[in-house]
Amino acid sequence: MEMHERFLTPEEVLMIVATGTRPICFSASPDDYIWGFGSSFLLNYKGNVFAITAKHVIENPKADCRHTRILMPNTGMALPIKRAFTPSFDDPENKDEVDDFILFEIDDALFTQESNKDLYSWNFERWSFPASKVPIGVEILVAGFPFSNDRYDWDNNKINELMLIRTGNLAKSSLCEGLYTMEGIPSETDFNGLSGSPIFCRNKGYVFFIGLVTRGTASSGKLHFIGSEFIRSALTFIK
Repeated sequence: MEMHERFLTPEEVLMIVATGTRPICFSASPDDYIWGFGSSFLLNYKGNVFAITAKHVIENPKADCRHTRILMPNTGMALPIKRAFTPSFDDPENKDEVDDFILFEIDDALFTQESNKDLYSWNFERWSFPASKVPIGVEILVAGFPFSNDRYDWDNNKINELMLIRTGNLAKSSLCEGLYTMEGIPSETDFNGLSGSPIFCRNKGYVFFIGLVTRGTASSGKLHFIGSEFIRSALTFIK
């Protein structure tokens, strides 16, 4: 795969921002206060729409996955979730790391019916690429929603959305097989909340999804992510 490094075009930025990257939160009912933080990514696979995030975004705050809310702009609606799936791979050495994602199946027809808006999601079959086949050192990109002190508008019970788009270079992970690292310069922006963010690479004028963030630190400028090949494997076994 031949990679070309260049600045993002406005069209690429719009595609990444508009096609599936959303903040995630929790609420027991539409009338209750929202809480929690993290990022998610909408993708479609074989005609079905899924929202994917890091599993620890749900587990660490001891949230109920049934209370997951992925709010959509200009609708006042959260995506209707049919069911949730968590993968389980056999390798005991890196199981906890590569299992760290959850897939929510979305009722996109119900969303369109109730919101009167189309639901855009990333075409996983066409525009994903295995991270293991991306050359080390090339430029990659993350798009997600880091935590900030003014994240919540408590008076109006909504999230003030601040998307971070950041570039870095692909590196081998020191953590385990199956994880990869995006190396960048240290950041003043808190990386908390970027778990569940999609990672992209570019090739010959096209943007490909290559993985999902599971951890990182702003002080190091590094983000670690699961390769998209594990996500493809999990999708293959969903019935």
